[in-house]
Amino acid sequence: MPEAERAARGDRLLTPGFTRLLVAQACFGYAFSSWFLLPKFLVTQLHAGPAEIGQVTALYGLFVVVCLPAMGAVVDRFGRRDFLTAGAVVMALASLAFVFVDRVGPLLFVLRAIQGIAFAMAFVAGATLAVDEAPPERLGQAIGIFGLTFLAMNAIAPAASEEIALRAGWPPTFVAAAVLALVSAGLSRRLQDRRSAAAPADAPASGLVAMLLRPRQLRVTAVISLVGVALGAMFTFHQPFALDLGMTHVRSFFVAYALAAVVLRVAFGHLIDRAGRRRVVIATLALYVAVVAGMSALQPGWLALFGAGLGIAHGLFYPAYNALALEGMAAHERGKSMGLFQAGFNAGSSCGAFALGELAERAGYPAVFWVAAGCVLLALVLVMRSPEGRR
Repeated sequence: MPEAERAARGDRLLTPGFTRLLVAQACFGYAFSSWFLLPKFLVTQLHAGPAEIGQVTALYGLFVVVCLPAMGAVVDRFGRRDFLTAGAVVMALASLAFVFVDRVGPLLFVLRAIQGIAFAMAFVAGATLAVDEAPPERLGQAIGIFGLTFLAMNAIAPAASEEIALRAGWPPTFVAAAVLALVSAGLSRRLQDRRSAAAPADAPASGLVAMLLRPRQLRVTAVISLVGVALGAMFTFHQPFALDLGMTHVRSFFVAYALAAVVLRVAFGHLIDRAGRRRVVIATLALYVAVVAGMSALQPGWLALFGAGLGIAHGLFYPAYNALALEGMAAHERGKSMGLFQAGFNAGSSCGAFALGELAERAGYPAVFWVAAGCVLLALVLVMRSPEGRR
């Protein structure tokens, strides 16, 4: 952002440009979050088992992981807005094509791969636009508010999709996701791309591999990947676990998760930057361990409790650790940094889903959550031993 413009607006966060970005991302967030209900569709309509659910989830995550770093480099070089638009359009087309899926087969895997590419495009572009708009001293809060567009839809989209599916069948839920993605594409054309300010012509370029191999980036990637294993386990395997226990509705987990995260970020998001990002990361990771381990003892009626606990932990951890990872990052490297951060997160989620799906097949769902909790505990140890955020 040009210095004159930054000085004119001071440390104000909710500028017109940032607000327009939030609305566009909320629409994309509905399309993205509606697919959190995919495991239920796989179980009830396609009669998939735990291993197949893990494979589908892992394939999606694999494409996200492969594409995110590349998209980060591309948006740094060519701009943010066009890739946000393209990602929304691709998500719309892939969502609409799901009406033709009638079995666990090639079409299902191809469409999830395409959706992984679409998410990579839209998320990196949108997140980098948010960072470009934010005052440096409010970076953690800005990332948290940007994430609210997805978190709010984590509650609204699965709840709405489950209700639509119960009343009208699954195809209308896929159409609704496609429509909201197209709305996001249209709204994104009104955003201002600040790439020219973020990437001056004389700024030195950093390759993805060189950036990934920096000791700091390796530590960040390891931590966020371990947390990704846990969040992926919670989001993917609570549904078949709950169905095995006789529950018929799973929306309460997503609703409680999103509400808790939204309330925490709105009411206490400023503490991420004021109390210290490192302190917030350590405290929320400790809570994370307890919540994920507790899911192993799930009982009917407890889904909302674990959803709320996860929302509190992840709702503050993610923006705090993302801001910690971006501290001191040059403007022309933000896209790559955001891409690598989210790629690490999705690498953990997808690899974890594949391995934990096999574990669930052999040892049951409680074992899945104990292993996932162990991953978060290891992440906590790494953060406590790392120099990031120490004064």
